[in-house]
Amino acid sequence: MNFDLDEDQQLTRDTIGRFLGPVDIAARHAMRKAGGGYSHARWQEIADLGLLALAAPEAMGGIGGTIVDLALVAEALGKGVAIDPWLENGVLPIRLAAAASDDALVGELVTGAKFAAVAFAEPARRYETAAVTTRAEGGHIAGAKTFVLGAPLADTWLVTVTGNKLAKIERGATGIVRQDYPVIDGSNAATLDLHRTPAEIADLPDAKFQRVIGDVRLLAAAEMVGLAQTMFDDTLAYVGERQQFGAAIGSFQALQHRLVECYAALEQARSMVLRTAMLDPTTDDANWPRLTAGAKAFVGEATTKIGLEAVQMHGGMGQTDELAIGHALKRVMLLDKLFGDQDHCLRTYARAA
Repeated sequence: MNFDLDEDQQLTRDTIGRFLGPVDIAARHAMRKAGGGYSHARWQEIADLGLLALAAPEAMGGIGGTIVDLALVAEALGKGVAIDPWLENGVLPIRLAAAASDDALVGELVTGAKFAAVAFAEPARRYETAAVTTRAEGGHIAGAKTFVLGAPLADTWLVTVTGNKLAKIERGATGIVRQDYPVIDGSNAATLDLHRTPAEIADLPDAKFQRVIGDVRLLAAAEMVGLAQTMFDDTLAYVGERQQFGAAIGSFQALQHRLVECYAALEQARSMVLRTAMLDPTTDDANWPRLTAGAKAFVGEATTKIGLEAVQMHGGMGQTDELAIGHALKRVMLLDKLFGDQDHCLRTYARAA
């Protein structure tokens, strides 16, 4: 089987690498301190590169990238420890809007004209995705949502509602109580309390919603692989420079064995992502969420192990925000929990098996 990238895929990956450049810790800190922890101007640059259009179907003005194309983008963004919330505020709302047949919104999202956040999680529901307490009442929404990633910056909130519905709420709508808070990777999320908030409501068939969840799980796994690659590369370089007892610590056999285990885990994780991405989800929509849940659990375990080893081999400074590995590990920790932690994803995989 040929795993080489085609010309367009290679060009996309190279373009992302040039856009991100070397990890700039000072610039990350400065942007995180800005309002909302991110920049609308930078989001427009992401849109101009076509990375948002790649997630939308051609019929709705997008590029119609395959899941393999998107996985390659996710891995490249992870490798660059990107500050950009491409997955949670790009792919996820675009896919949901497309699933709800909202052509106009998809068009605004892919051009960067709007920044959207998705409200799917409800208090005390852990990783369950079905809306239970958020209800539609005659063109108005009532209920509560939590862990709304990117909510402080959003122009539009997409809210899942009971009865397989998706509500579109514009910034400034009445009846919203929003409480912002930081999350582990330095970005911001919010809780939304909705009190008869006016909204546009569309149908969101559960099969399509689960398909979107499956896509996001796999792309989260792909981004984790990219993050793990950078943590491994940085650690390999560091142990070749750090001197102890008159020798580079990378010459110590115990560390060499641990690095070999990390390398094997990294390659297995990448193979799992590719194996899953190269399946055709359109032939078995019902099975796709199960397969991606299993893949994400596998990759989450492997990349977390690599991250913890990287931090430990760097010693005390591995715990600080002055190194890229600290930022990368925190991002892995967030992605590992998105749409289910390892235990939840494994249970999902086992129940559907």
